[in-house]
Amino acid sequence: MHFSKTTEYAIRVLAYLHRHDETSHSVNVLHQELDLPYKYLTKLMTELVKKGLVNASRGREGGLSLARDAHEIYLCDILEAIGESMEHERCILGFEKCDASNPCALHDQWVKPKELIETMLTTTSLASLLQNRETKL
Repeated sequence: MHFSKTTEYAIRVLAYLHRHDETSHSVNVLHQELDLPYKYLTKLMTELVKKGLVNASRGREGGLSLARDAHEIYLCDILEAIGESMEHERCILGFEKCDASNPCALHDQWVKPKELIETMLTTTSLASLLQNRETKL
């Protein structure tokens, strides 16, 4: 499984906001600190604000900050906020119909890894990603 660029950027930005939660940050600071494309980042942050994962405030002391505690933001919440599904129903080989009654060649082998990935996405919080301060995000 691979995350899309949007998902990667969202996780990195949210992790940065959690690590540096003592203040709000502008999109320009996030752009410079994380080396992410400015326009892309602006659109992403707008979505994260709309979906309630990030607060945006105006003014001299304004900027972006986490809207919820990082222990309450799970990877599945991030995927949902940016409009990406966990694709747990999608066939690994891309067939439109793939289930126990009409399986693809990898259906039975894919059931357990798919469950593990879904569990990881629904139980891994943003805070848990950063328990080790040396973790690269």
